[in-house]
Amino acid sequence: MRIIGWISTMAAVCALAACDAPNTATSDAEPPEAQSSVAEPATPSEAEPAPPSEEYANSRPALDNGAAEPTEGSCLAELGREKAETLSEQCYEMSPATRPACNIQNSCDTIRAELKRGCNFGETSDNPDYCEGL
Repeated sequence: MRIIGWISTMAAVCALAACDAPNTATSDAEPPEAQSSVAEPATPSEAEPAPPSEEYANSRPALDNGAAEPTEGSCLAELGREKAETLSEQCYEMSPATRPACNIQNSCDTIRAELKRGCNFGETSDNPDYCEGL
């Protein structure tokens, strides 16, 4: 009885496997080029992505502190709007991040840490004066 069950299971598996088998029969009417379903490999110029456009490369959103409110722990509450915005703008100018933590609603320590990171990033010989002493 077990042998019959095993044989019928294997027959069902073989029948189902044949359902999705590719059609290997070829017609004499088709030229050999049309029979090939293999895609041609990409040429090196197609395989390598193009560098981003100048507009895309500089598409970081603008720093907007206009709607910021002085909440507890924020740099705006700690330093006042003028000094906090100056620090925030310096941070934004130097940060290599796409969305840097330079908003004046962050703590001054967070903004200074991002400013320091930006000032130490890459070639530092042309850094502005405010990078010294961070």
